[in-house]
Amino acid sequence: MESYKTDPGRREDLEAIEVNPVLSYIGTRFYPVLPVTEKTGSIYYTTLTADSAAQEGVARGTALNTVRLTESVATFSCASVEKRYAVSRDEVKQMGGIEKADLLGGMASKRSVMRAQETALAAQLQTVGSHQTAAHSSGQFLAEANVAREAIRRYPGKTAFVCAFTVFNAIMRFTEILNQFSLAALMLGGGEAKDVIAGSPNALKMILAGLLSVDEVIVGDDDHWGVDIGSSGIGCNGVFVKLPGTDEFSHKVDPVLGKLVQYLPDGKQPYIIESWYYDHLKENIYDAETWYSIEELNPEAAYVLTDLVA
Repeated sequence: MESYKTDPGRREDLEAIEVNPVLSYIGTRFYPVLPVTEKTGSIYYTTLTADSAAQEGVARGTALNTVRLTESVATFSCASVEKRYAVSRDEVKQMGGIEKADLLGGMASKRSVMRAQETALAAQLQTVGSHQTAAHSSGQFLAEANVAREAIRRYPGKTAFVCAFTVFNAIMRFTEILNQFSLAALMLGGGEAKDVIAGSPNALKMILAGLLSVDEVIVGDDDHWGVDIGSSGIGCNGVFVKLPGTDEFSHKVDPVLGKLVQYLPDGKQPYIIESWYYDHLKENIYDAETWYSIEELNPEAAYVLTDLVA
């Protein structure tokens, strides 16, 4: 007899599901995961070394002035994000069996907690806060890009420009971008600009990256990165940022923007999914949970250009 009950307990098979294909989630490109086994604690990290004038003509026997380098410390406290979905016993067969019900339930619960995390990361990066910032002026985008790159140049890592999908489309229609677009398309080997647009969205990002003199253009899902589109505020902004290294301890070696501190209950997986059958309501339950804290370590490694879309 075909079962309509899910397997009870931890579901590592469901934890591995891809839940946002095509655009994917990009927040950890800027705040890489730092796994921890305690929900609270401290992070010791490196900051940008300030320039200090060298001494000239020091007499022998005279001690040099000492500038001591020390690590900075930040405290973190991971908070939980949880979501529960259910599939009733009667719906299992309609969905094609318990395996398909498990897939749909697990995907829905994991997607919900990942959406919450991605929205938080998007808001963190696009918010002015302690980041360097300037307001966009019409017709000055390329000039503003030059200023932004210079402002973050001392921080290590590749330089990226990130914005919401709708903002990206708007930028590609800026007059100053369109004026150079056909030439850039030809230089990329794409022939006519319209052919590049029709054939490869990634080519558009490559062209814009070339015009902005950055290593990469990263476009985020409007559901998370496009908050308040159509009015001033987060979601209308673009950010020039130095991408941190993905190594777990990159913050100990270099002054990186920040980290997504994630509590791993089992030491391996940040997204815990459990399933079980609830006899009282005659339904299969799918719970997803994660614990995290976004830690801004070197906020000036990001430069926010506000109100790109008004």
